[in-house]
Amino acid sequence: MNNEKRRQAVTTALQRRIRTFSRIEKAFYSAMIVTAITMAVSIIYLQSRRLQLQQDISNLNSQISDKRTDLNNAKQEVNELSRRDRIVDIAKKAGLSNRNDNIKKVE
Repeated sequence: MNNEKRRQAVTTALQRRIRTFSRIEKAFYSAMIVTAITMAVSIIYLQSRRLQLQQDISNLNSQISDKRTDLNNAKQEVNELSRRDRIVDIAKKAGLSNRNDNIKKVE
């Protein structure tokens, strides 16, 4: 019973206080609420944008890694194709002579 009276007193006091807010107070509190909502929406937008950018960066890093692998594979293939033994064998099959001063390594 004591809690019931106390609750009613608090409710009545709050209702009286809310009714007596001036226009400036109502405008101030309204502006605070609008600002809080705007900030919450902005924070959510910025976080989602940041996650999207992180995903884009991860995709770009993956593409860079793939291109580096392709480049390394191409370099390895060039090295294998330009081996001295292979060049000498192809030259002999074509009927060319082996002259060491004419063979150069290309990078």
